[in-house]
Amino acid sequence: MNYYEKTIGTELVYEGSIINVERLTVELPNGRIATRDVVRNPGASVIVPITDDGEIVMVEQFRKPTEKTFIEVPAGKLDEGEDPKVCAERELKEETGYTAKELKKILTLNPAPAFADEVLHIFLATGLTKGEAHPDEDEFISARTYKIEEVLNMIDEGKITDSKTVASVLFAVRYLNKQKGC
Repeated sequence: MNYYEKTIGTELVYEGSIINVERLTVELPNGRIATRDVVRNPGASVIVPITDDGEIVMVEQFRKPTEKTFIEVPAGKLDEGEDPKVCAERELKEETGYTAKELKKILTLNPAPAFADEVLHIFLATGLTKGEAHPDEDEFISARTYKIEEVLNMIDEGKITDSKTVASVLFAVRYLNKQKGC
């Protein structure tokens, strides 16, 4: 079966500073016509920074849509045409103050493919050197390190619920264990 939907019309519904929303008219595989609301987003780089002591550098920040504070891995929106690795380097420095000797892409995620085209590029950052953070002027954020086991427990206990953080940390730990032969 061909699962492809042919786009036959596009209407810009909303244009914002971070997202745009389009209403697409599509032809379904059976020939019927339907509409799809699609959130357009430039994507982001997500970083799992691991210190030489084996701790994860996490950030804490308030997220308005959910009206709560989250503990997350550092991440940031890609600028138009920007290389995800360059974005990862920038966001790691801005949000945590750390720079990495090595940034290795370990995963690509589509966090909400039912309604958004966002792609997340997940990097493992090692060989960290501490410096001074320089968050964006509208960003109120703090960074601290946590033992890997502590982060895994916070995921298990539902204290960390941000999907990019959960997926990134779980995959990074799995990746690191494979590297060690575990």
